[in-house]
Amino acid sequence: MSFKVKMVRTLAAAGLVLTMCTGVAFASIGSATVTADSLRLRSEAGTDSETLAMAPKGAEVTVEADMGSGWYQVTYDEKVGYMSGEWLKITLADGTVIEAAPAPLSAEPEQQRGLVTADVLNVRAEASTSAEKVGTLKAGTVVDIVADLGSGWYQIDSGYVSAEYVTLVGADFEGSSELGAAAAAMAQSLLGCRYVSGGRGPSTFDCSGLMYYIYQQLGHPIARGSSSQYYNSGYFVSTDAMQPGDLIFFFDRRFDSSGGTLPTTHVGMYVGGDQFIHASTTSYRVQYDSIYGYYAPYIVGAKRIG
Repeated sequence: MSFKVKMVRTLAAAGLVLTMCTGVAFASIGSATVTADSLRLRSEAGTDSETLAMAPKGAEVTVEADMGSGWYQVTYDEKVGYMSGEWLKITLADGTVIEAAPAPLSAEPEQQRGLVTADVLNVRAEASTSAEKVGTLKAGTVVDIVADLGSGWYQIDSGYVSAEYVTLVGADFEGSSELGAAAAAMAQSLLGCRYVSGGRGPSTFDCSGLMYYIYQQLGHPIARGSSSQYYNSGYFVSTDAMQPGDLIFFFDRRFDSSGGTLPTTHVGMYVGGDQFIHASTTSYRVQYDSIYGYYAPYIVGAKRIG
């Protein structure tokens, strides 16, 4: 992060504290309207940073600062972040309308993808549960999101769907197959579910039951136990070349009751960023862990499904 970005964010944070303590806020430099079909609000001034929200075309944002690189610090939907000025029509506080300098060439505006998590999701003609049903989508379907309407609805190519039943597929999944991205997104949607020995969904899981449930929902059945998944499901890939959706296997002899005949005692799903999601036997819930943390010495291999 550049010194200028750090300074602006520090000042913004200081302004928030001052507002909370005194009720006095710093003035913004103006307002802006989103001109793209949808535009990402980023955590930093760059396309490789985290997406905080998606603003639909016509959305109004408050412009807090000009970062001087084609990016602006803005407030949208009560979140402070950064947007590319290439897709903003900016009006200064004195009423002057300016053309923002284009940001460096990027994928903005980016079309977000989403994973359907409901068993059956209705597609509506308008963004309302009372609107005509024009179709349905099955769990595990990956859709292109045309716009986030900011009211609990997404516009997709075929109509409108409730955002409650769609999990966004983030930039961490880029480079993976559509199946792998969908699997990783579904794993994220199950974070916090309880660990129960023998559990295989939809709300309780053991380690292999979680993998079994996810790929079953996506129409790609795999073996049930972790050792069976290791031997019989997918194909082996290097742990240095893992993509989101790949299964990562572990062996810890402290949890081996086979006398050393099993190749694995635990399995999780790699989701990018050196993180995997698994049903933990220590916290008794589905959670993230790092492949370079506690589990690193116990990794025995990885497999890709599909």
